[in-house]
Amino acid sequence: MVKVVLLILALQSALNCGCGKCDSLRFYTESAVMETDSGIIRFTFFEKDAPEHVENFKNLVRIGYYDGKPFHRVISDFVIQAGRDSSSSYSSLEPEINRIHFKGALAAARMGDEINPARRSDGYEFYICLKPQRELDGKYTVFGRVAEGFDTVKRISEAETDGTDSPLKDILIKKTYTEKYFDAEKYGFFTRISENR
Repeated sequence: MVKVVLLILALQSALNCGCGKCDSLRFYTESAVMETDSGIIRFTFFEKDAPEHVENFKNLVRIGYYDGKPFHRVISDFVIQAGRDSSSSYSSLEPEINRIHFKGALAAARMGDEINPARRSDGYEFYICLKPQRELDGKYTVFGRVAEGFDTVKRISEAETDGTDSPLKDILIKKTYTEKYFDAEKYGFFTRISENR
C-alpha cells in the first residue's frame, strides 16, 4: 500500500514539475489505426473542435465497423473516401464545422446542401484530403488528421478507377483499432513555441 501511495505521489510530482520533459506526457493521445491493402494509416483527432464526430468515429473503430469496408471513392489530388455499404442504415450527426481542409485532413462526408441544408454529417462515411481543399472549408466537419501513413493515402489515391471515381479493384480496410500514441508533431510545435517565449 505504501508503495502505491509513493508511486502516485511520484507521478503527480512528475506531472507538475514544470520541466520540458514532463510536458511531453500531455502529448500522448488515443489514435485510430487502419490497416489497409495499401498500408497503414494512423489518425489523431480534434476532440475540442468536433467532440461528437471524434467519439462516433472512435466507437466505430472500436467495434470493428470499418473492418472489411472498401475505399469506394478515389479522386487523385482530391480525396479518398470510405465507410458506407449496403449493410449500414443511414444516421447523421450535427455539424461541428470548425477546421479547414488541409493535406491529410480527416472529415465527415454528407449529403449535399440541396437535400441537407443543415449540413449534418453522415454517421459512417469519411474522407481524407490529398491536399488543401479550400472550396470545402466551412461546409464539412473536419475532425482529425493523418498522423502517420500519408504515403498509404497517396497510394490509394493513385488506384485505377472506372471513370466514376470507383476503383477497379477493391481497396479494403482490413483491420481497425485504437491505441495510445505519442504525437511528436504536436510536441515539436509546443517545444518550439516554448523556446521562443
